[in-house]
Amino acid sequence: METNKKGNPRALCAGDVSLFCAQAAMILKSGIPLQDGIGEIGDAMENSAGKEMVRLIQAHMEKNGALAPALRHTGMFPSYMVSMVSIGEKAGRLDNVMEALSLYYEREDRIYRRIRSAVLYPLVLILMMAAVIAVLLIRVLPVFSDVFADLGGNVSDTSGAVLAVGMTIGQVALAVVVLLSLLLAFSLLIAKTRGGSQFLSGLAARFGPTRRLANKISSARFASVMSMMLSSGYDTSDALEMIPDIITSPEVKKKIQLCQNQLREGRPFARAVENAGIFSGIYSGMVSVGAKTGNLDTVMKHLAELYSQDVDETVNRGIAMIEPALAGALSVVIGAILLAVMLPLMGILSSIG
Repeated sequence: METNKKGNPRALCAGDVSLFCAQAAMILKSGIPLQDGIGEIGDAMENSAGKEMVRLIQAHMEKNGALAPALRHTGMFPSYMVSMVSIGEKAGRLDNVMEALSLYYEREDRIYRRIRSAVLYPLVLILMMAAVIAVLLIRVLPVFSDVFADLGGNVSDTSGAVLAVGMTIGQVALAVVVLLSLLLAFSLLIAKTRGGSQFLSGLAARFGPTRRLANKISSARFASVMSMMLSSGYDTSDALEMIPDIITSPEVKKKIQLCQNQLREGRPFARAVENAGIFSGIYSGMVSVGAKTGNLDTVMKHLAELYSQDVDETVNRGIAMIEPALAGALSVVIGAILLAVMLPLMGILSSIG
């Protein structure tokens, strides 16, 4: 856990939240009083900031006796998690809720890591492209320009124009590569903040090439939240009320709103989900089967896993496409620069011969 420049604690990442929830779930299932168990979690932490966070939670619980207000008091946990903990405490199923939250944030952490790797990998390739182009522009082309300048009249206007074009192509390519590098690096930095992560998620949900991936992530979150809420004893209407706050895709939000409207009109949940198009194809059929057999929470949990796997596969395919595309772009730029050098050189050699 880290602190910002003002000394205020930063929000925990999904991986840390998942670990905290898993430890809390183990404590509750073992029958150890939660206040004492949370103290044990603090003792196991290596950094002082984490120990201080747990100490604040424990002190607040001693005054109020509830976990949710203590988590909210630290300002480090997601509001959705705090709301779910409050629901679990009221329903007397906090152990199940904490276990479900651990799985939910584990999926969130896995998705975040896959997306971060999808951004980091092309960033490294682009930086390599920038280095190669910069060497050609700074070290190679000036040498040939000086040689051609010394030759004077032996260099035709066409050869000089070709060399100038090559220099221009290199400069433009370098500017584009540097700009892309800065954008990707900036995205990685702001993704570590809660506001920045939400902004990037909303942007991805509106950007054509990433819209489908954002919809799959939102569908995974929808299924995961429904599983947690239903297993905690809440009905589908109450569960749907909590979901829009954690969904970033505008398209999926509209589908959820349509589903809510159909539930108010008296349609069964499975039919409302199918009509709204929240899940695709066979997945909608699984919801219908789960509703008929009384295992809707289990089906939703399974759907969350399926969509998470689908997200991993989509990201992997994207990475596999990025590598040859960047390699091809680098080859074209370097080839254009080298041709700009070789063509005038061949013209000079032919005139000398």
